[in-house]
Amino acid sequence: MIKVIDFHEQLDLKSFINSYCREASHIILKDKNTQVRDEAVNHTALDDHSFIVDYTNNGYYTNDSRYMGKAFITVNDWFNNITLQPNIIFRKEDLKWLISNVEWENIFDITLNALIYLDEIKIDSHVVFNFNHQNKPSAQCLKSFKGQNIDSESKFYINKLAMLSSINPVFDTKEINLPYNARTIDKIMLKTKFKLPKSAYQNLNKKAVQKQMQSINIYEKDKSQLKPYIVFLGFDFGYRGNSKYLFEYITEQHSKYTVYFVTKDKKGDHFISPDHASINDVIEKASVVILESYLPDHIKPNGTIIQLWHGTPLKRLFLDSKEPKQNNDIYNYRARKYNKLIKQDYFITDVESINYVFESAFPMHETKIVSCGYPRNQYLLEYQTNSNEVDRIKQLLNLDKDKETILYTPTWRDNKENDFLLEFPEEIKSKYNIIYKYHEEDQSNKHKNDIDINQFETQQLILVSDIVISDYSSIIFDALTIDKKVYLYTPDFKDYDYHRGLYKHVYELINENQYFEKALLFKAIMDNQYNMINDKYINKNNDSYEAITQLIEDAMI
Repeated sequence: MIKVIDFHEQLDLKSFINSYCREASHIILKDKNTQVRDEAVNHTALDDHSFIVDYTNNGYYTNDSRYMGKAFITVNDWFNNITLQPNIIFRKEDLKWLISNVEWENIFDITLNALIYLDEIKIDSHVVFNFNHQNKPSAQCLKSFKGQNIDSESKFYINKLAMLSSINPVFDTKEINLPYNARTIDKIMLKTKFKLPKSAYQNLNKKAVQKQMQSINIYEKDKSQLKPYIVFLGFDFGYRGNSKYLFEYITEQHSKYTVYFVTKDKKGDHFISPDHASINDVIEKASVVILESYLPDHIKPNGTIIQLWHGTPLKRLFLDSKEPKQNNDIYNYRARKYNKLIKQDYFITDVESINYVFESAFPMHETKIVSCGYPRNQYLLEYQTNSNEVDRIKQLLNLDKDKETILYTPTWRDNKENDFLLEFPEEIKSKYNIIYKYHEEDQSNKHKNDIDINQFETQQLILVSDIVISDYSSIIFDALTIDKKVYLYTPDFKDYDYHRGLYKHVYELINENQYFEKALLFKAIMDNQYNMINDKYINKNNDSYEAITQLIEDAMI
């Protein structure tokens, strides 16, 4: 249980904790200028540690903290951020020890002492705090570190913090060392031995923050620029998936709208290349922009943004995923992505029961979730009994009508290892048509089809299949929507979960036919062994075309 305490100078914090926090395991301290996002608190995974969590400043993500994705925080990691705030959830016993044994006047002081003195503080990457002002330490707190057993890099950071807070430096330059990941301002401070006026260092820091703000997708929508048309942006500008099916419905059933699809895959009156000289202007002036994934950095729409997303997730997403490589290697990775996500007006999900996952993974406090189903699955539901369409696709695929069909769709791995790929034995090949469908990013294509399946939508392949074999892909839910048999082949399950991360509570409801060894999988298929799968995350009452069209109509100027 987490207790939030409104902190003020008159509060006897120790007595309050002893009297009113007896059932709490963790405590959050906040003042009148700090907002605690309850929905994010509910998604934090706390244990017997204090936790550093993430935060925004005045509603926007302005940090460049690369420590998100690590398991534990270090003093160096915390200090090496463009902004510093008291972003901690205290283990109650840690907080009680701190307020009894260190010098402090405010929440920032207690946080700073926690980082210096606590043995281990874990990291949870959810955005719990929104700070409306810049917190600062007290002179009393900083001076208390003098004479303590503190490493030389931490001493440097304490001096830096003092100067930026208009406090005299605590340590002599002989006692300090420049951090290994020093910023430009750090190098200047050490070179000048902290002897420049405090205002000089503060101006340097201000310029660094201003530069940061210009690179992290902060903008306000300007509705005065809008024109009465709709723009679709498919996944990686591809003409496929939810955006394709909704686009075709809109253009066929609601021709009164001017509609554009940004893609290289098609040409014609409705299609614009993402390389077109005016493409940014076209997108940014659209009354409605419809996405299927993350929005590119250079595009800042002013209209209503409807996020279709690209499937019910099994793999952990954004704030739920540690993503250490992205956080460490991609400049301002979290800030750039977060500040775009908060501009989304609507987020489409396939079924209401999965909403809590998206609410944990993405900032949804400015976005309305609409659980009307995915357009690509409405296509499946409408055509599953259309024998003419099914026969047409089978004929184009040159499938043997006397055999059932297996669709094999392994998830793309960025490590490019092929050990997880299936080699189907002759006994399976003689009984089934086999279609290999790889991820768009996987160029290895170890197995080839007799027909180029790139001309077919994944949904068309599902439609003509009897069995779908996958592992961690959202295609699983699409296939289950029209009662296809789904087998999971996951020889790398533990490794994949460790490095990529899975929503196990979701996965465990659809893993009734999961196999780690291919021999057992093939035996189950040959013997027709199949267990029915829980339908909690399946939606067979899909009205996505109609529901999303209504959102569009409401948003058009």
